[in-house]
Amino acid sequence: MTSQILIALLLGYLLGCIQSAYLVSTVFGKIDIREHGTGNAGASNITTIMGWKYGVAVAFIDALKGAVAVWVAKVIFPDVPSLAFLAGIAAILGHIFPFYLKFRGGKGVATLVGMVFGLKFGLGFVFIGLVLIPGLLADYIVAGSFAAFIGLPVLAWLMGYESYLIVVSALMTVLIFYLHRGNIQRILANKETKISDVLKKKK
Repeated sequence: MTSQILIALLLGYLLGCIQSAYLVSTVFGKIDIREHGTGNAGASNITTIMGWKYGVAVAFIDALKGAVAVWVAKVIFPDVPSLAFLAGIAAILGHIFPFYLKFRGGKGVATLVGMVFGLKFGLGFVFIGLVLIPGLLADYIVAGSFAAFIGLPVLAWLMGYESYLIVVSALMTVLIFYLHRGNIQRILANKETKISDVLKKKK
């Protein structure tokens, strides 16, 4: 079982390390997205800096790698559902901490949504709603990020996963709040980019 866990974690992590925001920014924008905007290598920062076309592409790829991690783990370990969940968690961690970029990646929200699509397709749309609705209401995408990750341990509990996976999910939620501490400070200082500001851009 230990070897199976390691395989699932390695599979998810390596898929998560496919850093689409960094690749898109360097290839198409000739910049390192981590040196611009919020410094986050994710869809929201790409959208702010390079426009919606690139942001949508990055979000899709980031979600896809979370879903693929879960789907592959399901195929390899069809009788151990927890390993698919672990592979999804590892994909999020790979997105956040890619080894070849000095562990500086994104925040993992799109990858989380993809993970949920992989676990139970219909619930993926619920998590899209968890990202979009609070984000639009607050006018800050970070609100949707918090809502989605708060939903992760709830999802683990509702789907009947083992207690340790619920704890791991809760720790992921804590990690996301920590990683967004800069966003919180900018919101309090009224310096965080609003969704409405991004929507006004004509890129």
